[in-house]
Amino acid sequence: MKLETIRQITTEVQLSGNGVDVTCYQWANGEGTCCIVHNTEDSMAQRTAFSLRWEELDVLLVALTAARSS
Repeated sequence: MKLETIRQITTEVQLSGNGVDVTCYQWANGEGTCCIVHNTEDSMAQRTAFSLRWEELDVLLVALTAARSS
């Protein structure tokens, strides 16, 4: 058995506004991101959490833009 530990520096972004707190950070290999969304007004309840590759996130952003423009 072989065990390796890889240590990489990643970037974490925190954004708050309109009763929502969003935290996103890059994967250590740079291929995607993890995001967590909390409701900050009442209970800090978790609204959603997801992990996507950058290509998948691009598709999601286009779908959200199309849905909003309708």
